[in-house]
Amino acid sequence: MDLQTLLGPRTLAAFLAEYWHRLPYSAAGQAAALCPLATWDVLERLVPRADADVLICRRNERCAGPPPRTADAVRPLADAGYTLLVRHAERHDEQLAAVAAAFARDLAGPVNIHLYCTPPGEFGFGWHYDAEEVFIVQTVGRKEYSLRKNTVNPWPLEETLPADMRYEREIMPLMRCELAAGDWLYIPSGYWHRGDARELAISLAIGVQPTTAVDLLDFLRHRALNSLLWRQRLPVAGPADQSAEAAAALRAIFQELARDLERQLRDPVVIGQFLAAIRRRAQGEA
Repeated sequence: MDLQTLLGPRTLAAFLAEYWHRLPYSAAGQAAALCPLATWDVLERLVPRADADVLICRRNERCAGPPPRTADAVRPLADAGYTLLVRHAERHDEQLAAVAAAFARDLAGPVNIHLYCTPPGEFGFGWHYDAEEVFIVQTVGRKEYSLRKNTVNPWPLEETLPADMRYEREIMPLMRCELAAGDWLYIPSGYWHRGDARELAISLAIGVQPTTAVDLLDFLRHRALNSLLWRQRLPVAGPADQSAEAAAALRAIFQELARDLERQLRDPVVIGQFLAAIRRRAQGEA
């Protein structure tokens, strides 16, 4: 099951051009083939694994104490109103691993898959946004998603996500989308969202790490390690009364470095090497 299968008649190229990084998108019934991959049976099979990353929460509050490690402990927690979350479920299930690999191939980004189970009338997490591109696949029950474009912190990065996201500052209008089993929803990175279960709801959240301009800086830094130009020693800043001389020396060096950067960014070979590095990262290669 790859993204093109979920898109049905809409081509992957059209989806990327019209919605990717831009707008939410949903489709009814197109994800029916994925429903068997996230059920009560799957949840009860994954939770007891010693290496499973299980999180229990209700209305933005994590459950105190250790996570459940037996199948019998799962249903009482759901009955008590708690959302059960198995993070990185693709690490413990071959079929989910295959889905992750297909999305990584299509979208050239590292992929993780989280499995959620939320009881009726509840939500696990309140209003929040992710640095990843997120595909929600509803596999059991119904869940209503509320969405808002993010003007508080557009295009966030994983390493800079704040603890307080300041949702109260958002001014954009509200959108709603209800998913039934077999439906799916794309949420662009940075979009505010919250999911409320209308009945017992199980879903998969397929997160794709997007490529950013910061990744280009990391790529160029690796190249710079082999460059005498970039390894050159810079002038000593010296005492404050000599700052004008140090600034003049740096200005000349910076101009030389800027010319080198411009040359690299125009070089088709460098562009090809960057694309290849992004594809390797998506497949988990060094």
